[in-house]
Amino acid sequence: MRVLFLGGGTGGHIVPGIAVAEVLRERGHEPLFAIAGRGVEHTLLDARQLASVPLFRGGGGRPSPLRVDVWAAATNRWRSVVRRFDPEAIVVLGGWVALPAVLTGFFGRPSILLEQNARPGKVQRLLGRRVEHACLAVEGDDMPRGRRSTQVTGNPVPAFAAVARDEAARRLRLDPARRTCLLMGGSQGAADVNALLPDVLGVLAAEGGAWQVLHISGGRTEPVVPDPAVDVPVVDVPVVEHAFVTDMASAYALADVAVCRAGGVTVSELAGTGTPAVLLPYPYHADRHQEANGRRLVDAGGALMVGRDDPDGRRTAAALLAALVARCEQAAVAVATLARPDAARDVATLVVEAATGATP
Repeated sequence: MRVLFLGGGTGGHIVPGIAVAEVLRERGHEPLFAIAGRGVEHTLLDARQLASVPLFRGGGGRPSPLRVDVWAAATNRWRSVVRRFDPEAIVVLGGWVALPAVLTGFFGRPSILLEQNARPGKVQRLLGRRVEHACLAVEGDDMPRGRRSTQVTGNPVPAFAAVARDEAARRLRLDPARRTCLLMGGSQGAADVNALLPDVLGVLAAEGGAWQVLHISGGRTEPVVPDPAVDVPVVDVPVVEHAFVTDMASAYALADVAVCRAGGVTVSELAGTGTPAVLLPYPYHADRHQEANGRRLVDAGGALMVGRDDPDGRRTAAALLAALVARCEQAAVAVATLARPDAARDVATLVVEAATGATP
């Protein structure tokens, strides 16, 4: 069976599709991804030998709404991909990359929408009721609905193979004997999260014990120039920076605590690995869906989150991290209660059933 995945642009949109595609491939089916064509998409897909075709030329960001020619060309490529690949089901991952389907529909193929966040994005809202089936990360009154079925499956994320701590440390150039703080800003990095590194080091140094920082920067770091007028103490907290990490199984195998965004994939990975976190939701989305994502972890006792009055965390993130480290073990147990380890398998089963007409 051939399954076409539509969407992407960011890791947050592409990773749930990868999780489902890997399950489908294990069951003998053939997945193909129709994507924006950005580097992060190719990095994630190529690492898993998943085929893809770009709908947009140049591999850049979202085109201006005024570039009618660009959107028309992408829509024509979408039609062409469906015609040539002839899928038996289409899985919509969302993001601006999926906008061509708003114009064309799904050409009579069974369609399944994945909503990764606790609040739907604009494209998902537009596609709600146009798709046959909707798979939701969480329930909510304003979530998209499928014309035939809507299920709360949880957000699919790839299964992390068990990695021994020593092996994980070797892969990522870290010390297996030290506790690890994972500092990351998402698949594209985040300058405000990266800027918290000195604050994180200060908290961990004051905490005592042997700590280290795994910093996944997205390649967006700026050199820190010390103020010569300030006496800066030597901090015995080693930092290992990687611009991007595809081996997140090793990263989470080492992480005792995280400081990060609250994207749909990130919060699902935190829950699935039992990693407590200080969350800095991306503050510029109109619907504040990352804040809604993070609120579930906070309410469960597995995370702390900066407030709207401190979106970059410069005033409060350090204090939150210190408080979280003090109750790290309890928070790890709490966040793990939100895990949905069967999400990818459940969605894959629905895709097959939709293609064969077995779903209600």
